[in-house]
Amino acid sequence: MRVAAALALTSTAALAAPAPGPTPDRAALKQYCTGDYLTYCGNLPPDSPEVHACFRQNKAKLSPNCQAAIASYVKAQRRG
Repeated sequence: MRVAAALALTSTAALAAPAPGPTPDRAALKQYCTGDYLTYCGNLPPDSPEVHACFRQNKAKLSPNCQAAIASYVKAQRRG
């Protein structure tokens, strides 16, 4: 069940409001950050403010691929 919840996670690590529709950046978040979500924040509801805070708190511990996916997503959100 937890894995299913984690797979439903598409923007949890983004630390920003999700864009409408799937984007390559969101797919990368799902691909590269699901394991980090389960490791550090899996006890929290997906895509909640608590998970966003958890990712910020554990930023230095996140896998390099997850950190890169977050950076890419945030950059894409800023471009609008």
